[in-house]
Amino acid sequence: KKVLVYLYPQFREVEVMTTLSIIGKKYEVLPFSLLPGTVTSECGLLMQPTIKMKNISPMDYEMLIIPGGKQAFTQGNPRLLHLLQVFNRENIKIAAIGNGAVILGRAGILNGRSFTVSLHEEEMIKAGNWLNGTIQSKQIVEDKNLLTAKSHAYIDFGLTIGDRLQCFDGLE
Repeated sequence: KKVLVYLYPQFREVEVMTTLSIIGKKYEVLPFSLLPGTVTSECGLLMQPTIKMKNISPMDYEMLIIPGGKQAFTQGNPRLLHLLQVFNRENIKIAAIGNGAVILGRAGILNGRSFTVSLHEEEMIKAGNWLNGTIQSKQIVEDKNLLTAKSHAYIDFGLTIGDRLQCFDGLE
């Protein structure tokens, strides 16, 4: 069983570390990026993608996770957006935290859906054209195969994903 994590320059690693710690016990976690080589996170960690985007077959995965980060607004590569659309069309779980939901919006996945996002007012204006769903002010919002979370809800994000992926089955 496998889970994908999208890495991009200055992604906010703190938002997904709890999640990766929880799911890493039962799932193979495969980070990928659009760019070759290591990806530097917001706090300067160097992360090495382990799978090339061209080798991703969505049906091989249980979930795709998208962290937020300063560069979320710039993540509009057509190959990435197409990959997200395929995951969504195949009803495979997609989880985004913080402003990672902006990337889902750019892919058109939020249309007619409920979601949450962490954006400052000026960022909300910049992302407004992409956020064509119903923004909720909750910490975690689930709508069909989508799970979105506020940036500061990273622990609940990890616990919710762990629950949805049955990582706690058999634990007391």
